[in-house]
Amino acid sequence: MSDGQVTDAVDAIISIHPGYATAILDGTKTIELRRRIPSLGKGARLWIYATRPTAAVVGVATIADVSRAHPRTIWQKHRAAAGVDYDSFTEYFAGTTQGIAILLAAARRVRPVSLEQLRKVRASFHPPQVLVRLTSAEAEALENLAKP
Repeated sequence: MSDGQVTDAVDAIISIHPGYATAILDGTKTIELRRRIPSLGKGARLWIYATRPTAAVVGVATIADVSRAHPRTIWQKHRAAAGVDYDSFTEYFAGTTQGIAILLAAARRVRPVSLEQLRKVRASFHPPQVLVRLTSAEAEALENLAKP
């Protein structure tokens, strides 16, 4: 959207390897790379689920922008903020002609919310392969669990 307004804002949980989750929360990685992801709007809040061995929501960030482009273009534009080396990047995007770079802002740590606690928010919760959207009631419940 060209006028900068927040649209399509929605909460979602995204699965990220623990090392990358830590880098996002430390501010050294501000771009999350994906081969595919459901459409997300600027202003959407992403709850960061660190995969095993952590297996918990450990932080939250806001989507500042989403770029879809050829992986070569993404690397040229975002390599400094991607938090990965070139070999890992090319291995991850091998065989695809489009990649996604999610620019994250305002990333912060939260009180960890375990898998068991997440199942109190949504009984059938399983860590997402990519991303799972939350209803407003689920987002509010997660926010309460994550408060210090």
